[in-house]
Amino acid sequence: MKQKKAMAVLLTACISAGMFGNLNVSADGDNLNKEGFPIVNEELTFRIFGQQGPVQSKWDTMNMWKKYQEMTNIKLDFTDVLAAEGYDEKKSLMWASNEYPDIFVRAFLNNTEIVKYGSMGILAPLEELIPEYAPNLQKLIDEDPAILSRITAPDGHIYALPAIFTLTAARDDKFWINTSWLEQVGKEIPTTVDELEDVLRAFKGVDFNENGEADEYPMGISDAQALIRRFAGVWGHQYQFGTWLEVKDDTVSTYLTDDSFKEELEWLASMYEEGLIDPEIFTQEYAKYAAKMAGQQMGLFFNQADDTFDSTNFQGISPFAGKADQQYVQASPAARDNGVFAICADCENIEAALRWIDYFYSYEGSILMRYGVEGENMYFDEDGKPHYNDGILDSPEGSGTEIGKFTIWPGGGAPQWVNDDNCEAIASEATLKAQEALDAYLPKQIYAEPLLEEETSDRLSVLWTDLENYMKETTSKMIRGELNFDSDWDTYVETMNKIGLEEWVSIYQETYDNLQN
Repeated sequence: MKQKKAMAVLLTACISAGMFGNLNVSADGDNLNKEGFPIVNEELTFRIFGQQGPVQSKWDTMNMWKKYQEMTNIKLDFTDVLAAEGYDEKKSLMWASNEYPDIFVRAFLNNTEIVKYGSMGILAPLEELIPEYAPNLQKLIDEDPAILSRITAPDGHIYALPAIFTLTAARDDKFWINTSWLEQVGKEIPTTVDELEDVLRAFKGVDFNENGEADEYPMGISDAQALIRRFAGVWGHQYQFGTWLEVKDDTVSTYLTDDSFKEELEWLASMYEEGLIDPEIFTQEYAKYAAKMAGQQMGLFFNQADDTFDSTNFQGISPFAGKADQQYVQASPAARDNGVFAICADCENIEAALRWIDYFYSYEGSILMRYGVEGENMYFDEDGKPHYNDGILDSPEGSGTEIGKFTIWPGGGAPQWVNDDNCEAIASEATLKAQEALDAYLPKQIYAEPLLEEETSDRLSVLWTDLENYMKETTSKMIRGELNFDSDWDTYVETMNKIGLEEWVSIYQETYDNLQN
């Protein structure tokens, strides 16, 4: 215990003493250019703190940053830490050290951190500077005002910036069905739940890959909760605020104790009992699910794009009708990842830092973030469309690892604008066509997880931790047949209410009401 305390003190001291030492010259007056490049006339340095993605190389080796340093005349001093190397611990120690970087990049600041350290004066408020120093971001906000509600703290300030996804195909998971399997069993694409049952039963037990092993699954997905979410939409429910809520007629409600949710779980349990759902959804790591996609071992599965499998024999389809008047697809809001960029209040060059990040909310900057440097990593075709150089998307190491050698976007969480023209890796013809099958089922308004006062956020976290743990455990047992719907459902409902389901919903109702005002 003493050794752990001593190490914590030492790490804090190291951060205070040297991790973010003063490297800046001022960008005041004539040094800062409000338009074009370079951003500053006299070179300065930004100290950056962020999380290195698991498939990314060290940031100081990436040529996107080398190129951007040349363009801006701003040098970058990186502290990029892998999650496995204690990123969260080092971030916590950094907060406690009173020594901060100039900017956070791919920082994964959670809502509590944004509100807490913003209100404490550690993070700089940006809302008054954005119109003048971040015109590209301002343009995106003007086109989708919901972005503003996503990033505005309860005190009215904007302390952190998001990744913005105007490409809808990057915000939801597609329903992929194996058309080769359909052809072999003589079935058409299912459009209703009853037709889906018929197709899954036809898939069961067929050795489609002819390897003599029972390694095919009629339906698969990454995990059980994801399966429940997908079919909640089939049963007519939305997934708002990033959780099990829906908004109808200005009323926020949850369906976690509704009879319709029970009916959905009963249906999933019957499919599971028949062997029509991959039994490993309760235990598998995502890597195993990805391998099943790549190996074409599932008749129906769910994934954002076809970047992890050959989609030649797959087609994206619509949610299945028959259980509700309206089906919905779970999707993220345009401001999908908040807290990926922030500027510390003691940064001597806040305006320059805001100009620096704003480039990545432009088309040209999004290309640098997504594709790297022209000639070295990518090229433009005769129609002006960007493409990766040969050998990147089909790299033996995997396209994510290859791209992660020169940009920080693989793995998500990069401050950027993701649009229709910069997503070759996840916007194939098959994926865009699969998106068309879902567009009619997107809610008209998608509400993001809100920024709340610290006390309210803490209470919400306590409530949801207990509710989610109990809900996950109980619904999984119901699907596996370990609990009886007739005798155990009422106990489930009573326990959810006792934990605080009503209070949990009321917090979101108040938040929604505030958004409308």
